[in-house]
Amino acid sequence: MSREVRVELDDGSVLRCGCSPDLAIHVGDQCVVSAYNVLEFGRVVRMTNSPGPESDEESVSKVLRRATLQDQAKARENALYQKMSADTCVKKLETSGTDVQIISVRHSFDRKVVTIVYTADERIQSRDIINELSTELGARIEMKQIGVRDAAGLLGGVGPCGRTLCCNSWLKQFDTVSVRMAKNQRLSLSPNTISGVCGRLKCCLRYENACYTELARKMPRDGAIVGCPEGKGCVIDKNVLGQKVKLRMDDSRVREYDVGDLTM
Repeated sequence: MSREVRVELDDGSVLRCGCSPDLAIHVGDQCVVSAYNVLEFGRVVRMTNSPGPESDEESVSKVLRRATLQDQAKARENALYQKMSADTCVKKLETSGTDVQIISVRHSFDRKVVTIVYTADERIQSRDIINELSTELGARIEMKQIGVRDAAGLLGGVGPCGRTLCCNSWLKQFDTVSVRMAKNQRLSLSPNTISGVCGRLKCCLRYENACYTELARKMPRDGAIVGCPEGKGCVIDKNVLGQKVKLRMDDSRVREYDVGDLTM
């Protein structure tokens, strides 16, 4: 029974492959994989010496060999060829008047399939454009439409924090982000403040939300009347992390107290 091997392709996707126990291959090695009736070139990122559970993907994805010098040379050649193909695709779509943004153009290792990743308000339906591209590139064309978050992850960039985008460096799965999370953290709701480079809500709004939510449970709600060492006051502002509350007293003075000093 074959071993289970994870192979990362040049677009960042990972294939779960079967691998013969007789094939000498290790993590970090480049290899050629047979997957979905085409050949792919990638790098082994994980493997187990014991057989893993059988799956549909394993039955169609298999490590054929460690990459030879010829394979490595062809992979470099494919990288250059992809750039030329991308130019061809951009020009073809521009002349057709199709309003799309091409994110990437990728060839399978054997150049039988060209995958065009794009963003657009609507899916490309014109078979004529796809057929023309197929003829010009000499390969089967697969169109893959993605959202703006996924596009930002593929293209990369630097966020307002000055660091590489999370979706490009380590974040592999997008979880739900809501304006409520920004409110929980007392952030300005200005789009410039809470939006990422993709134009959607920042993914990082979620990171500390659970902490803020838990701490906020210990604090009075906005507008509540609470007791304090100087009498009673109305809650007008809160520092959730610092566990401090600002009160407006009956005589309009503003005082700040620790949550522990208040009676609710």
